Amino acid sequence: MKKLIIVTVIIMLASCAAVKRTPAPEESLSGQADRGLAAMAPEGGPCRPVSEAKALSAGDSSSVAARSYTAQEAAEDQDHLILATLWYQKSAEMRALFYQCFNNAESALAENLRLAYRTAEAAVELTTTANSEGSSGHSSKKPPAVVLDIDETLLDNSPFQGWQVIEKKSFNNDDWFRWVELARARPLPGAVEFTRYADSLGVEVFYVSNRTVQEMGPTIENMAAWGFVNADSTHMLLKETSSSKVERRTLIENDYEILLLIGDNLADLSGIYEKRGSDHGFAAADADRRLFGTKYIVLPNPMYGNWLNDLLRSAPGSTEREKLIRLLDSF
Repeated sequence: MKKLIIVTVIIMLASCAAVKRTPAPEESLSGQADRGLAAMAPEGGPCRPVSEAKALSAGDSSSVAARSYTAQEAAEDQDHLILATLWYQKSAEMRALFYQCFNNAESALAENLRLAYRTAEAAVELTTTANSEGSSGHSSKKPPAVVLDIDETLLDNSPFQGWQVIEKKSFNNDDWFRWVELARARPLPGAVEFTRYADSLGVEVFYVSNRTVQEMGPTIENMAAWGFVNADSTHMLLKETSSSKVERRTLIENDYEILLLIGDNLADLSGIYEKRGSDHGFAAADADRRLFGTKYIVLPNPMYGNWLNDLLRSAPGSTEREKLIRLLDSF
């Protein structure tokens, strides 16, 4: 299992190119797991540290009944999350990668804006006049926009992942809703600053997430508290029925020129990656290689995503652990 996580992290390390950036915010993620896991206490209950996290699900018979396999199997199925979540919460490499990606995003956005609208000033004017002549043979009457995912792109939900591991629980919507309603997820390194940078250039910031529309209120509360630009229902397109983001991106494209897309899942960027096939989406990624770092920015997430769902669907085995081990390349 350790090999799987190491391979995943190595792949993520190649996802972005480094450029110059502002210093890191003063807050560390080192205490985030304690705060986040404590936040999962029953409504109205006191916050508890990680050492007491097991008490949070005491008496929760519904979660036990929902599992069709033994507690030991459930614990083993969470094995892949341990190193992945620890890397996400405790490694300086993770923070460096996020700064690197958002630095790259700033540079790419500025360049795309220059090519599309000649100057940043023209883009700012365009947001109010919706009329500008572009350069380099490109003209557009639409104002510029950037589209971002939310979870593990802007907000850090790794405390929820840690809680799952400690409680030996697989993902379920009820527990996830409890976490979201607390509105305590913290911003990822460089995320807030990037949205402010885009706004300063006159670029409209939109959020397309598979959080459900029922989660709109606490999501806005959470993001507004940290100072994310446009944390409102107008700029936040959440899931209604379909997990596909294609239609929601199209709604934005009807009125805006999308200059940059940012997410931790390739399906955040293009519908091509929603069904990856037997090659795990490698051919599509190879075909798009010139877009990564210019039109697409991919952030590291070794904890979950379409990549893992596709693997689990295709692999033989009765448990997640058995399936993942069988998928490992070895010598």
